[in-house]
Amino acid sequence: MKLIFDAVRFQRDHFTLSVDAAFSCGIHLISGRIGTGKSTLALAAAGILSPNSGEILYEEIMDTPLLLMQFPEYQVTGTTVSEEITSWNITGNEEPFHRLNTGPSSRDPLTLSRGELRRLELACILSRESDLLILDEPYASLDQAAKPELTELLEQRTGITLIFSHETEYLPTTAEHWTIQEGKLHRD
Repeated sequence: MKLIFDAVRFQRDHFTLSVDAAFSCGIHLISGRIGTGKSTLALAAAGILSPNSGEILYEEIMDTPLLLMQFPEYQVTGTTVSEEITSWNITGNEEPFHRLNTGPSSRDPLTLSRGELRRLELACILSRESDLLILDEPYASLDQAAKPELTELLEQRTGITLIFSHETEYLPTTAEHWTIQEGKLHRD
């Protein structure tokens, strides 16, 4: 199973990002300064954004990639927490809900704090099986108790996991590190 960026290039005004990389099973951390193209790369890996040139190949990836956006409120579809959970075709009784201290309720998801909403969306996405999981700033807004729980949940996954983050303190020690610098993705 591989996600391949074959001579991929994104260009918009003065912004250019060139990616020539292959991601295999395991956890991959992609870091870089603000504005270097991390979210652009995450959206492209999810199949939402097309490059200006090059090709993105999904070898032996059998299902639709799952994406957690940087701002969780952008992907809320339910009017209650319970409806949000149901929209993911899960029950809310899966292990990630217990580990991240969240679950079904009648609350409007948009009234949750940023950290509560992040835990809810993480629990939803981690309760689903996927060959390719893409997380944009998953540790953002999480409290100190939730960060190591998230790390343990990520370590239990199979498949390809791409983490786009500035926070590296809680990342799984097995993660392969990549950096975006000067418009190119480099393996550390």
